[in-house]
Amino acid sequence: MRINLIYYILGGENMEEYQLWSTMNGGLMANAIYQAGVFFLLWVAFRAANQVRAEDADIVSKSLVSLFSLGIIFNGLTVGAILFSLLAGTAYGFEQLETISAGAQGFVDVYGTGEPSGAQNIFTANPINTAWWTVVTIMLFARIWTKA
Repeated sequence: MRINLIYYILGGENMEEYQLWSTMNGGLMANAIYQAGVFFLLWVAFRAANQVRAEDADIVSKSLVSLFSLGIIFNGLTVGAILFSLLAGTAYGFEQLETISAGAQGFVDVYGTGEPSGAQNIFTANPINTAWWTVVTIMLFARIWTKA
């Protein structure tokens, strides 16, 4: 049986609702900071793609910029999966409490019930996130590999 790490670390059955909200808030802040870093690196990748295209760079430069871009895309997908894992874990934590507020019940209704499945698949955790990163991938690679 998999146990949600946050739920386990913070005491399981004795955890109060406000502790779950607080833990989720900390996770959301960390996720937002990481996402900001990913977006900064995405900006760097687009700058590099523009430079490679403007200079009509060789295959080695294009390959390196492509690998750099793929790393950023992977991290972006991972951030999205972590976000949904955090939300599902919090909903699971609320379900384990004997009584919860109407707000917590609404949160459970939106983010599902049942034990989280552990690590999320970065491609299926959030289809909208996956579609957005697919568009970014197409934009980057079109910029890198096509002629001006």
